[in-house]
Amino acid sequence: MKKSVLSLGVLTAAAALVLTGCSSAGESTVADDCEPTTGVETVKDGVLSVALTNTPPYSLEEDGDIAGIDSLMIKEFAAAECLEIEFAPYTYATAIPAIEQARVDVALGGFYRTQARADVVTLSTPLYLDELSVYSEEGYATVDELLGKTIGTVEGYLWVDDLKNLPGTETRVYPDSLSLAQDLKAGRLDAALDGYGAAVVATQGEDYTIEVLQEDERVQSTSVPSQTAVLFDPANTELSDAFNVLAEEMREDGRLVEYLAEYGLPASAAEVGEERLI
Repeated sequence: MKKSVLSLGVLTAAAALVLTGCSSAGESTVADDCEPTTGVETVKDGVLSVALTNTPPYSLEEDGDIAGIDSLMIKEFAAAECLEIEFAPYTYATAIPAIEQARVDVALGGFYRTQARADVVTLSTPLYLDELSVYSEEGYATVDELLGKTIGTVEGYLWVDDLKNLPGTETRVYPDSLSLAQDLKAGRLDAALDGYGAAVVATQGEDYTIEVLQEDERVQSTSVPSQTAVLFDPANTELSDAFNVLAEEMREDGRLVEYLAEYGLPASAAEVGEERLI
């Protein structure tokens, strides 16, 4: 997702998987006559094992189940393949080794499609964009409106250096999205810049306006926003290929836009363009 971690708070890796999609009696919710679309193989027969990072709105645990944009997509995939879902909480740092070592089938959390990740795991087709957004009381939406202001962002983003180079502008860099939001609320910042999804979470219950920062050559990320993906074991290409087919169907028929809207992201986030790595 953004950098190496989306800092909205992460859960420690669990020692055991938590079973979802079953009744309290442990009865399977997959119908006996369910016919899988492709019949993919998984780490555990009949189960899709998920490494779940706590990175709302992309992925999170809610009421004992997986939730978030990535989770909605992976639930649909599991249903199409007649698979139960088991999940455990992971951090960004622990999810990738779990994929590499084939301990889980897929990792969720709005992971950015980076070359470093592509070298060790399989990245899905680009799912949606994590667009650079600015949230403020005034509704700033352009770089010019930020000039001369005190602004803040989160360390590790690709746009940090560009913001620091804006003339006459003080850019403060925070360790996580929560700290950024707290300083804006305290009046120590004029505007906060974060990924759109993180901004949606940070502004819940607050009177701020979120705007996608308009394209400007001074901030490169406004013209080439990061694409997100879910992660798969590179040894299981049939699994990733099957998911990619379904993901593109979701984009084409508008289901992906509906999933994005459910978590407050704009329809433009589904317009990913050509595949790229950062």
